[in-house]
Amino acid sequence: MKKILLFFVYLLMTSMAAFALPNSSVLLQHKGNVTVYQLEEFETALADAVDGDTLFLSKGTYPAFTIDKKITVRGEGQETIVGAVTISIPDSVTLTSTLLEGLNIGNNKTQRNINVKKSVSGLKIKQCYFEGIEFSGILYDVLIDRCYCNGSFKFPNSGKNAVKSMVVRNSKIRELYPTDVTTKDISFVNCNILGFYYFWHSYAADFRGSMINSVLSGGSDQDPLTSMLLINSLIDGYAIDGTTYTENYYQTTIDVVNSVNCECVFSDETLLERGYLGNDGTVVGCYGGSTPYTLTLAVPVVEQVDVKLDADQRKLNVNLKLGAK
Repeated sequence: MKKILLFFVYLLMTSMAAFALPNSSVLLQHKGNVTVYQLEEFETALADAVDGDTLFLSKGTYPAFTIDKKITVRGEGQETIVGAVTISIPDSVTLTSTLLEGLNIGNNKTQRNINVKKSVSGLKIKQCYFEGIEFSGILYDVLIDRCYCNGSFKFPNSGKNAVKSMVVRNSKIRELYPTDVTTKDISFVNCNILGFYYFWHSYAADFRGSMINSVLSGGSDQDPLTSMLLINSLIDGYAIDGTTYTENYYQTTIDVVNSVNCECVFSDETLLERGYLGNDGTVVGCYGGSTPYTLTLAVPVVEQVDVKLDADQRKLNVNLKLGAK
């Protein structure tokens, strides 16, 4: 009986690994039921998904696609490569679940690989690599979490297109591209940012959002920061105008973000030694804060197993305590 119990527990543990997928396959999870598709059937799986479903993508290469319903698309990280993603959910919906997670989106630096076409609330993108992102419509409660934007991060604030509230945290961004004087309700928290789009002066001056515990590079004396809220952030080169809202910031004369990989040129140890700390006591930049930057997804692991045999009911009662590795 003991061997049977151990074998049963082993099967249960392996079945709960979210990404123990068959090679090159897609899992569609719908109300506790799972349907398996082959990689080449991805578009069929996407069409079959309905609001509330989750698509799990194995490692592999997938075509570009459009999301027009309230679903989650989750990959295995850098080795789950998809083409450009268009987000076009009708009726100004409110999302309650993460929309994109663990995906390597596109490899063409000439385009913005994530395009948000319609108004939406509660949009969440986590631990994705992409070559650029562009927002349209009215957007509330946007969260970009532990992502790498290796291109332009374009956000508008005019007419029918405006990001009303957004938090970008523990992410690496090559260039910010505000297309108008931006709302103040855009915050970059614990981010590494190489600079503004083409380092044009007006874009830096027009940005009215917040830099909190972040690292901002690429500036010069001709790049005034006139309306930004700076809180415990490390910057280089920018002219700090008297109208800039500041609550302590650090300034240096060297480029602090590497142009190749958007890493801070200072190690965590150097940041600590020089006192470049955020208002939460951790180092500034994408590796500070409570959710440090990584594109490696947490894997569920079993921390505790409790198995009991109910002889009267002729069944096993299994309790698992899961944690993240």
